[in-house]
Amino acid sequence: MDDPSTAPQHRPQGRARRQWSLREFLGLVTIGMLGVALVVLLGRVRRAETELVRLRQEHGYLEPSTAEEIAASRAPSDQPLTYRARVRVPDQPRYRVCYSTWWPKNTSAPEWFAAVDLPPGESVVTVKIGSDPRDSQWKITATVQSERGTKRLATVLPAEHVTIFRGTHDALRLGIGNETVRAGTSSSIRLIDDRWLAGNAGVLLYGDKPPSENQVGVFAELQPDQGPI
Repeated sequence: MDDPSTAPQHRPQGRARRQWSLREFLGLVTIGMLGVALVVLLGRVRRAETELVRLRQEHGYLEPSTAEEIAASRAPSDQPLTYRARVRVPDQPRYRVCYSTWWPKNTSAPEWFAAVDLPPGESVVTVKIGSDPRDSQWKITATVQSERGTKRLATVLPAEHVTIFRGTHDALRLGIGNETVRAGTSSSIRLIDDRWLAGNAGVLLYGDKPPSENQVGVFAELQPDQGPI
């Protein structure tokens, strides 16, 4: 009978430990670093997109247009009697922004007071009604800001217009909105068409048709420069 003490002993053998080469280790470290960088980059992209949305809400946004188009959109304004729009025009022909506060009855357009030249490319147009601190006169002021500089033009308002603007009246807004409006190079775009509902004009005003009574409001139009307004 065999002696158990002399029988061969069989010890369980464990799995061999994985030996990582230096190249494999560096590869894993690189993959980990790339993963962390990707997470950080995605976070920055999301923050940038959020900031872009906020800036567009605060300053307006004009979608791309072709060289055969003019384009415009309304931009936000947090000041009373202040209106802003973004516009884009091609190199040719020349363009301008006409402005007024007076639309005579039964006429097809306002009686334009003056016009500010527009440079090619994108500009911000600001039209403001208010008292000029230099001489205390109420004026309508049109300002065009672009990469080429700033142009400004102002017209003194009639006393009866000032009375309406200083009062409390509702206004009917018929101009462009925040979405980009495009038109052909020979066309015009009514940037601002805010009609004050005061007196008979407030009763007889209907839609975007010419007023049947003299109308006071704030009007501005992007149009080709075709000579005297």
